Amino acid sequence: MDDSRALLETVGRIYETVLDADAESVWLDMLRDRIGAEHAALSDASGGALLTHFSRLDPGMRTLARRLASATMFDPSLACMPARAACRMSDYFPLREMVRTEFYQELILPLHGGHGLAFTWRHRHGHAAIAVCRDATRGRDFSDRDLALLQPVLYHLHNAWRLRSRLLAGETALHRVHAVLDALEEGVVIVGDDGRVHHLNAAARAILDEGNALRLDRHGLRAANAQVDQRLQALLRNASRIAQDGRRMRTDADAPLEGRTTLAVARDPPLHPLLLAAAPACGLAGPFDDPLFADAVVLLLRDPDRESSGGIDALMDAFGLTRREAELAVALKDGHSLSVSAVRLGITEGTARQYLKGIFSKTGTHRQTDLAILLLRSLS
Repeated sequence: MDDSRALLETVGRIYETVLDADAESVWLDMLRDRIGAEHAALSDASGGALLTHFSRLDPGMRTLARRLASATMFDPSLACMPARAACRMSDYFPLREMVRTEFYQELILPLHGGHGLAFTWRHRHGHAAIAVCRDATRGRDFSDRDLALLQPVLYHLHNAWRLRSRLLAGETALHRVHAVLDALEEGVVIVGDDGRVHHLNAAARAILDEGNALRLDRHGLRAANAQVDQRLQALLRNASRIAQDGRRMRTDADAPLEGRTTLAVARDPPLHPLLLAAAPACGLAGPFDDPLFADAVVLLLRDPDRESSGGIDALMDAFGLTRREAELAVALKDGHSLSVSAVRLGITEGTARQYLKGIFSKTGTHRQTDLAILLLRSLS
């Protein structure tokens, strides 16, 4: 690391790899190789538990390295160091004193350490540090020139670490949002202010797979009927403008909905219309700390023909029905004929009759009216 070009290459490499799975190890390897050290480590307890990363180490040395990172022997020295500055450990904990300790013999010497350089920063749980070590039995201590050369690299490495932590935290929060949305039985579509779909939960994907009323293309969510699609797009624009204008209601002069936030989308009989409701997604930005939702729209899709899985599961548990038998039983409970129920389930009427025989046998009923009465009592 003898010139500014090498410095720029190192800093550039740090930011290039900020989203790599093993970014911390890559950074520490570069640090170790550039300065001619034995190993480098990053330790941080900001999450309440000690998190450590190491440069290349022999497998047998990793246990020792973790013990060294968790030790408190150097805490007083680290606390005295200026924050975000490259410092020689020997200026705060002289080597001649260290070599007389059992700690040195048990951990530092086997790890080929002794000459240390530390770069610390503070947080509410204490401090975190990047440490670089040289073998005291074979090499020299870090010079002032070494400190000057490493200072900008360590500064950028710390910034990259903070950036990476925030990005990973945001990604984790987003996965958490998606998991919550996928658990909902109503369809949920997150639509950006440009009309493009950011996310579909599992229920929404199932509704779109039917292709009966709604479809998804490269421009966004569309209704199969052109006139209904105009109303759908106006619905989305209206909700988006509520978000962008600080939740104040504003609509296009030619918007046919005039501020409405709901829409029914007809489907081919015997299916009932889909019920849509749109609202700004900015309410999700706070709880999930995700700016992705700031100017987006949440579109809820409710399919009246889909029975709550809670009722389906209850029938399966109570009577030992298969899922398809339970779905047919619910359709019959709602007053649909066997032929209409078969269409709703996407099966033939002959298959539905076979399912019905199994339902009668398992529930102890013999007629559809008796079955309906039993199910109404069971699910009430």
